[in-house]
Amino acid sequence: MGLKQLVLQLVYGHKSSSEQYVSWLRSQGMHIGQHVHLYTPWSIKIDTQRPWMIEIGDNVHITADCSILQHDYSWAVMQRLTGEVLGSCGMVRIGNNVFIGQKSLILKGAEIGDNTIIGAGSVVTGHLEGNAVYAGVPAKKISSLDVYVDKRRNLQLEEATLLVRKYEEVYDKRPPKELLREFFWLFESRDAQLNETFQDVFRLDDNTERSQRAFIRSEPMFEGYEAFLEYVESDPQ
Repeated sequence: MGLKQLVLQLVYGHKSSSEQYVSWLRSQGMHIGQHVHLYTPWSIKIDTQRPWMIEIGDNVHITADCSILQHDYSWAVMQRLTGEVLGSCGMVRIGNNVFIGQKSLILKGAEIGDNTIIGAGSVVTGHLEGNAVYAGVPAKKISSLDVYVDKRRNLQLEEATLLVRKYEEVYDKRPPKELLREFFWLFESRDAQLNETFQDVFRLDDNTERSQRAFIRSEPMFEGYEAFLEYVESDPQ
């Protein structure tokens, strides 16, 4: 264990890493699938008052400061008013292949379908169908996943260009291509052996074969990284 991980372990205990937090949640009785990633896990709050009431599928990415609740303590107000204790709980089901953006709140009774993206700061209630993008308070469907995929394809060159220009502006030099680890499809040869940084991107959630097939079937926009940089530096802003 490295020094950084040791410090995190001492400070955050079972929340010191995604793997430890997931393992601990499973030990409490929560159903969690494979390839579940909790980013900055010490900032994520998953309700364990009744852990069997939360189910998380495979290939789920939950980012910083998110919360998942399966109960509601608002009955304390009604108890003060009427004396009654009116409990409140509900299942939370998160399907397969789901991304949950930072500071999102998943409330009791929520169900998120497969292949879903939740925008940052969303409040999720009720049933969200899969194959879509949701955002807002409460979260509403803003796009089908197919439309969002096309949008992301169309923005790759624009966003990679901005990334390089801002890097050169700040550091007064060209960025190494490894810093464009999510944009290498624009310039890497389909015949060459990919470097380790780009291969790691393929390996995410055991996607290596799927990503390799898609990569080989596609064509780069530029004949190498140098050609891409020349385009960035010659294209008028």
